[in-house]
Amino acid sequence: MKRYLTASDTTRRKFIKFVTFGTATSLISGKLWQREVLAYCDPIPDQPQGVFKVRVSDYPALLQSWGSVRIGVNPVTGGDPYPDGDFYPILINRDDGGKFYVLDCECRHQSCVVPPFNLADGGVHCQCHGSLYWIDGSVLNGPAASALGAYQFEYDGHDTLTIHIQCWAFQMSAMVLPSGPKSRIRIDFYANTNVTFEVSFRERMSSPWTRAAFATTPTGPANQTSLEGAGGDVSVYVDRATASGFYAVGMKLVQV
Repeated sequence: MKRYLTASDTTRRKFIKFVTFGTATSLISGKLWQREVLAYCDPIPDQPQGVFKVRVSDYPALLQSWGSVRIGVNPVTGGDPYPDGDFYPILINRDDGGKFYVLDCECRHQSCVVPPFNLADGGVHCQCHGSLYWIDGSVLNGPAASALGAYQFEYDGHDTLTIHIQCWAFQMSAMVLPSGPKSRIRIDFYANTNVTFEVSFRERMSSPWTRAAFATTPTGPANQTSLEGAGGDVSVYVDRATASGFYAVGMKLVQV
């Protein structure tokens, strides 16, 4: 469970896993919209989940009937139909009755990444082999034989979607370094390929999260604010400024 780090903490401590403290973007009418999105690990035993809170008002497309936004932590580049990393994008759709759908972007035919919903195309049209899905993820035309995966979510009826993403959590641990020129905390985590990671800090549970600069060596300058994952375990080092507090490692959401 989540814990404070205090001056007596000289052994490794396990933390709740945090998934993101970054941004999500969408493009509509030629204008780029970028907003902060906070996600955290849902502490269900033996069932790791990422939990995203997304404000609908931050995405003009989702304020309209037939709106669609696609976000993720791994890029989909060039002509490659697959994500450049471990995670498929998330697709958020809104129908003409104001109902939301949150779907997995992995095509159920041969695992290509599907694009956002487009009414002019007749739905979500996979560019690989022509499978067509409706706004709720159901199949309209094959070769796909089953619907897109759907994620559990809640809508508060006003502005917030809380989305549960299975297996988007990751292990994180931290320890206070017992010696050195500065009082530092070492944070260890697994850095997935082509994901941008950030570190955040808050002194109390009621305090806002702030981005924390870090070093990549025990004695190096703490002047980095992001790290590109390469598919392995990494350690980062943050200067300790308070007697106690919470640290979180996050994955950055990007337009895909």
